[in-house]
Amino acid sequence: MKTKKLIFNFALIIITFIAIEACETYYFRSNYKDANELLHRRDNSNVKPFLKAHLKNGDICIFRNTWNVDTVQNTVSGTGVRYDFNRNISSEGSILLSVDSVAIFETNKKLTGTGTGRVAALAILAAVDAGIGIACLTNPKACFGSCPTFYMNESDNFHYADAEGFSSAIAPSMEYYDIDALNNLPVTGNVFSLTMKNEALETHCVKDVKLLAYPRKKGERIYHSPKNEFYLCENIYSVSNAQVSDADITDLIRGEDRLERFSLADENNLSSKEEIFLNFDNVEDLNDLGLVIHFRQTLMTTYFIYSAIGYMGDEVGDIFAKIETSNDTDDKLKSGLGKELGKIDVYVRNEKNNDWELTDGLYETGPIAINRQILPLKNITSGSKVRLKLVLNKGLWRIDYVALTNIKGKVRPVEISPCSVLNKGKADNTALSSVIDPDKYLISMPGSEYKFNFILPQTGDDYELFLYSKGYYLEWMREQWIKDKDLLKLNQMVEHPAKYLRSEAKDYKIYEATMEQEFWNSKIDTKHFSYHEN
Repeated sequence: MKTKKLIFNFALIIITFIAIEACETYYFRSNYKDANELLHRRDNSNVKPFLKAHLKNGDICIFRNTWNVDTVQNTVSGTGVRYDFNRNISSEGSILLSVDSVAIFETNKKLTGTGTGRVAALAILAAVDAGIGIACLTNPKACFGSCPTFYMNESDNFHYADAEGFSSAIAPSMEYYDIDALNNLPVTGNVFSLTMKNEALETHCVKDVKLLAYPRKKGERIYHSPKNEFYLCENIYSVSNAQVSDADITDLIRGEDRLERFSLADENNLSSKEEIFLNFDNVEDLNDLGLVIHFRQTLMTTYFIYSAIGYMGDEVGDIFAKIETSNDTDDKLKSGLGKELGKIDVYVRNEKNNDWELTDGLYETGPIAINRQILPLKNITSGSKVRLKLVLNKGLWRIDYVALTNIKGKVRPVEISPCSVLNKGKADNTALSSVIDPDKYLISMPGSEYKFNFILPQTGDDYELFLYSKGYYLEWMREQWIKDKDLLKLNQMVEHPAKYLRSEAKDYKIYEATMEQEFWNSKIDTKHFSYHEN
């Protein structure tokens, strides 16, 4: 599911970074196109606040200077102009809107206070990052971006994030649940904690956070599959030899040490594939084998995301709103860059037929946390040797660890909701209520840090733990992204992905060498930065 969503989603919906042209005489132009360009201009430092509401019926309302949010009536009111579906002015003056009638908002004003929660959950924020000195302002295609990051040790930094929540859910209509293996050490005590951070210029709308737990005995592990199934396993068979072309990469992927194997992209075609051959020479039990693999993405998808934002330019909000109200989005998502780039496909060598047989593939979005999954294998022939082949896009994947294990059977972990939530060290009952109530969202702004506490079922037992998170997030727009507007390039990215990946290869190679350092350097430190204090 994720592989069909990711790149095309980002190519169609991202957040806009907008400002209003400030001058002594302030007015809206009668032509919507001109008015939209006026909102997005950044050539005057005296920026005035605005709120732009894209309605589900196709109309657009632009509030100017001030507006009010009524949480009781669930409305937004103020003075502004309303454009109809054909972008002609239908009215000017006082406007009263139901929040439920809005597909998406755009604004250049910070949304603070409990009264703006519902608006914030639908708002594309713009022009809010100009004063915080983030490195990506000089290289917008290398900005740190992430869905919520989770840590078992709250003092760990982003390099050691234990999970990323709902990585592909980049808009309200794309909300889904995500499951991540925490790969935890033996549990002591009956209280387990996870810290969720917002370390990027994004609005995180968190619907649910749960812990999934299943008891394990010594020598047992529980692994999660791409189909969201859980397998109780025993025995680990390390890889004997791993080869890519003429290179031996055995030492890089034999241990769980974060020494990852990755390749650089093809300078002529970003969809070029490569093959990794894996040999396991001492497999004692060939019954019910599964491939355990630890992996994550490189920054290639980040480049595509931010390129798409630039191509949309000042029309990003309009595109976003159209996707939110579209009835055929799922059909459109079946093709695009995601399909062209592909999964990590796993093949098993059938010695009897002297052929490679495709088992299945793995795909998980995100360049930050390492994903740990299992893929049940089929058609393993007799003997003690197993030969596998991974086929994957060159330059897209980082692989930390591969091994084989014996599957004892499917299991079902118990779901545990948090018993308390701390907001930067202080009890926050409102946050707790937001993640427990199915009709609410916990809105996490840049710099936010929440600690979730869970009570495990039985004191003294050891558990394999997984994170269940549900929600979506909204990217913020950077000033630099507006300058690269190119709707023809966006169309090529969406409609002709193979051609786009060939034509974009040389430009990507320019960024590839420096993106990594600039990406990590531009993240937000939650200990020293707060959205509400800036």
